[in-house]
Amino acid sequence: MKKNQKALIRHNLIYQRLNQGETVNVKALAEEFDVGIRTMQKDMNERLSSIYDIEDLGQGNYRFPKHHRFVGADDEDESIAISLMKELQHSAMPEMDDYVDAALPTSSNYDDIFVFGMHFEAIEDVEAFKVLIKAIKWKVGVEFVYTKVDGSSKKVLLDPYRLANFQNYWYLIAYDPSVEILKTYYFKNISKLQMLYENFTGNAQIEEDLNKVCNSMDSVWWGGEKQECKLHVSGKAKYYLERDVPANMKIVEQHETYDIVRMMYHNEIELFSFVKQWIPEIKIIDNKSLSHKLSVQLQTFLSDNIRI
Repeated sequence: MKKNQKALIRHNLIYQRLNQGETVNVKALAEEFDVGIRTMQKDMNERLSSIYDIEDLGQGNYRFPKHHRFVGADDEDESIAISLMKELQHSAMPEMDDYVDAALPTSSNYDDIFVFGMHFEAIEDVEAFKVLIKAIKWKVGVEFVYTKVDGSSKKVLLDPYRLANFQNYWYLIAYDPSVEILKTYYFKNISKLQMLYENFTGNAQIEEDLNKVCNSMDSVWWGGEKQECKLHVSGKAKYYLERDVPANMKIVEQHETYDIVRMMYHNEIELFSFVKQWIPEIKIIDNKSLSHKLSVQLQTFLSDNIRI
């Protein structure tokens, strides 16, 4: 590894520790990174101090001030990267804009350039969101009342693991000890949330299942085995689908005026929702039962909503 690469890695590791509130010591760092004390002092007093606001406590000890805020170098690539992150943050949680602007002030020249076509569901109960973040970080159980789609509700006690966003909606991924499986819970349907302050201990199997879920989950309906269905796609639907094929679909035949697409899904709601968006340019072609069920839904909707 080249000398400048080692220095960059060293500086990054020191920054991470300072940013976590640690106090670092020049002598200890020099021994850890196998460099001279003078090199380490130069790192702290010149290289890092030119970028970050570092407090010299004396006797070789350094830390970030109590109310530290990130101070970036005057670097175009860094400013662009920070602006991209800020725009993504704004799409996900606009309520945090003021905090992020205070923490990342160096990217103002680029803030009005990027636009993302994402419209994340607004997190109305920010305090509850923070409670879940703390519970996941501290590995403590949570208790809340969960309201299902049919309006019924029940109290649940869970071990929270992840906050996930699927198709712009927020969900909690948690382990249910009563049935020993991972489940998803729509955030807006969570109420009366509280931490139990009782630590839970995961195990290798839960972590393995969680990794599989997070790496392969393509919708909130991830539970159960995947099913598949072939679709006939034409017109504008063909154009837009070819431009950006969803992760759960594959074009198996491509023709001048239509495509045959195989769609993988966990729940028929996913299938029907997609087909309905493009009626009449998408049709189910290999499952008469599903095709009939969709037809009945559409006929019922038309009879209930259209008056002649």
